[in-house]
Amino acid sequence: MHTQAASVLRAHGLKCVRGSTELFSNLGFTIESGETLLVQGNNGSGKTSLLRILCGFSYPSEGEVTWCDESIYKHEGFRQQISYVGHQSGVKLDLTVLENLLFMQRLTGSDGNESEVKEVVRAVGLFKQRDVLVGKLSAGQKRRVALAKLQLEHRAIWVLDEPLTALDKEFIGKFELNLENHLDRQGILIVTTHRELKLPEHRVKRIALS
Repeated sequence: MHTQAASVLRAHGLKCVRGSTELFSNLGFTIESGETLLVQGNNGSGKTSLLRILCGFSYPSEGEVTWCDESIYKHEGFRQQISYVGHQSGVKLDLTVLENLLFMQRLTGSDGNESEVKEVVRAVGLFKQRDVLVGKLSAGQKRRVALAKLQLEHRAIWVLDEPLTALDKEFIGKFELNLENHLDRQGILIVTTHRELKLPEHRVKRIALS
């Protein structure tokens, strides 16, 4: 079992402004290895904007995010700690399920272990569809392909924006086990969702944006 090194992600006085609208301000929190940050709020409250700031994809209007006490913008290799799955699944419709995941695996610098990829494809219930073009899959199946990459990248921080969209109840149960296993390996989970996730409550921190 791959175990992550203990780490801490901190937000210090974050403020986010989009156009003339202030989405949030003076926002601070700490997430340690093995913990989940559950970001809640209505549509338009800034949940996705916050996730993008925490990933280092965009800058806050004020404040700072640190990883192991160093600014994420100065920390060499911070982006390589992140696995991000947003509203868009980010899969290539003109590649098969197997080709998509092999491509995702190679983007992480792996040599492309096809046997590992096939195991992951089987785990997400798409082994029969492994040679089907992703463009021909249902919305829920496309989402499974996107979430499968989490198991291939082996990264410390999983950032998931509404990951349960279009997923059935049976798969959500299996996915929750994957999330708990990630926390057991001292990973960090940052997630927004309108549907309740079943995770150990003592590992969950919640913030609400309004």
